[in-house]
Amino acid sequence: MKKILLITLVFVFTITSANLFAQKEKSSKKANPKTKEGHELVFNIKNAKDSIVYLTIHYRDKLMLKDSVRAVSPGKYIFKGDNTYEDGLYTLVSAKKIPYLNFIIDHNQHFEYDMDTSYNVTNYSVINSPENSEMLSFQKKTSEAQKNATLWQNKLKEFQFKGIKDSIDYYSKKLDDINTEMLDFIKALIDRNPNFLFSKMQKAYLPIDVPEPPVRADGTIDSNFQAIYYRHHYWDNVDLSDNRFIFLPVLEMKFNEYFKKILVNLESDTINYYVDIFLKKIETDSLMYRYFVDLIAYQFETSKTLGHDAVFVHIAKNNQLQNKCKWLDESMIKKYEKRVNNLEPLLIGKPAVELLIPDTSGKVWFSSHKLKEKYVILWFFDPDCQTCQKESKKLKILYDSLTNAGTRNFEIYSIGNDCDNARLKRYVEESHYPWIIVGGNVANVDYLSVYNIHETGNPSMFILNEKREIILNKRIEISKIPEFLQQYEKIQELKAKRQK
Repeated sequence: MKKILLITLVFVFTITSANLFAQKEKSSKKANPKTKEGHELVFNIKNAKDSIVYLTIHYRDKLMLKDSVRAVSPGKYIFKGDNTYEDGLYTLVSAKKIPYLNFIIDHNQHFEYDMDTSYNVTNYSVINSPENSEMLSFQKKTSEAQKNATLWQNKLKEFQFKGIKDSIDYYSKKLDDINTEMLDFIKALIDRNPNFLFSKMQKAYLPIDVPEPPVRADGTIDSNFQAIYYRHHYWDNVDLSDNRFIFLPVLEMKFNEYFKKILVNLESDTINYYVDIFLKKIETDSLMYRYFVDLIAYQFETSKTLGHDAVFVHIAKNNQLQNKCKWLDESMIKKYEKRVNNLEPLLIGKPAVELLIPDTSGKVWFSSHKLKEKYVILWFFDPDCQTCQKESKKLKILYDSLTNAGTRNFEIYSIGNDCDNARLKRYVEESHYPWIIVGGNVANVDYLSVYNIHETGNPSMFILNEKREIILNKRIEISKIPEFLQQYEKIQELKAKRQK
C-alpha cells in the first residue's frame, strides 16, 4: 500500500522533490546492489492493537511518510513489495502517531524485528540485519547510560545542595565515566563496521579534535588558529560522497551549526571562501551537491543579516548560473539571473548610483552625492504608506535631536514614490520635514528600478559613506542608525590599522 502523502505525526511531515527521490533510488541501486529483489520488512509487536502502522524516512529535520500497512494478524505488520526503499534512517510509527523504533534500511531489505508496546528498545531484537543489530546494541547501551546518568545527576544535585564535596566529586566522576564509556563504545562500533550507514552517522556526530595553537617564533600565539582550524575541518567526519546522508538527521544538524552559527557573523567575503571550499568537496553531479547548493543559496538569500545577500549572489553566479545545476529549467535559471541582476549593484561596498531628481517645484534639482554631510541616507517612501509615515516621524525625531546636539553626521535624501506630483507636493507642505524631498516622474535614472524598490517596497533605506558607496542596503530600526554608523567607523579604523 504505497503512498506519498502528507500526514501529521509526532514530528511534522514534509514532502521533498519527487525527482530527488527518484534519483536517489537509482544511485542507491548502483552503489549498493540489493542482496534480494524488492523488500520484506516484518515487525512483530507484542500486545499491539494498531490497525495500521506507518513507515517514515528522515529528511532534514522532518519525517516523510513512505509507506503504511495494516496488521496481517494481531501485532504483525509486513511491508512487502517488488520495489526497494531509499537507504536511510527510518522510523516505524504507531497508529497513534507515536514512534515505535528508529532503524536503518540499507542494501539488505529483508529482515524481521520482534518488539512490544513498551517503546523500550531493551526488549527488542532483530533478525537478518547486521547493521540494525549494531544499531540496536547502541540503542540499548544508550538507554542504560541515560538511566544511570539521570540517577547520578540527581545524586549530584542533591550533594551540591548539601555542599558535600567528596560526594560531589564522586558523582561528577560517575557522569564523566559514563560519557567516556559511551564514546569508547561508539568508536569501537565505528571501527568494526566503518561502511555501515549507522557507523557513518555516529562518526558524523563525533566532535572534531582541535589542536592547541602553535607558538610563533616571537613567543606569541595566534588567537585565531583554533577557530580557523575548526572551520576548515568541521566536515572531516562526514562522508560527503555518500548520498545516503541526505536521509539522516545528522546532515541537517551539521548544516544548521556550520552555516547558521559558525559562519553566520563573518564578513561576506570570508563566508564565500568557506562556502567555495565546502562545495568543492562535493561532486557537482551528485545528489549531495543538489541538496546543499539549493539549501545554502536559499539560506543566504532569505537571511535578514546584513551582507548575506552578497553570499547568495556569489553562490548563484558560481553555481546556478554556471550550468552546474542540471536540474534547473530555463525559467528557474532566468529567475536566478534576474535576482542576481537586481541585488548585485546594491551590495555593500558597491558605488551607489547618483540620483538627480527635482523637488516638488520641478525647478530645483538635487544630487544624492553632492551633500555636505559625511553620510547620506537614501529614504524611499510612498506618501500614502502608513508605515512610511510612521517611520518618517521617527526619522524626524532622530534627525532633530542629533541636529540640536550638534552630532548629526548624515543628511537625508528622501525620494517620494508617487506619480501624482500634486499629492506629493501637498504631503511635503503638510509634513514639514527638514530634509531634502524629491520625486515625481523626472530623474536622471529610473530610480525605482536602480534601487530595486519594486521588489523591496516602501519604505526602503540605503546609507552611503563619504565616497558614496553603499554601506547599508536594507532598512534597520531608525533608533539604530547612530549605532550603526559608529560601528561602521570602528570597523574602518581597524581595517586601516591592519593595512599599516
